[in-house]
Amino acid sequence: MHVVEDDDAVRLLICEVLAYLSYCVLEAEDADAAVRTLPAAGKIDLMVSDIGLLGMNGRQLADVARQNRADLPVLFITGYAENAATKGNLPED
Repeated sequence: MHVVEDDDAVRLLICEVLAYLSYCVLEAEDADAAVRTLPAAGKIDLMVSDIGLLGMNGRQLADVARQNRADLPVLFITGYAENAATKGNLPED
């Protein structure tokens, strides 16, 4: 699992829950940090990303990540779902 979340408390909670469930977790505080870890990371079963990251948003991050990992599933999370949906940040699929 690769967790990308700019809110430290939210990222910590997600990572703790996933680790408790026996998942190996990589974490990044923003999209740039996530992009830097992707080439060296082994198999990633799922990327969990905040859609509303500052700078490169979660959807843009998913596009970049899929350039080298075409089949990477991405779960978008946010505390502001209505804004994310109406601003076109969420893909239709």
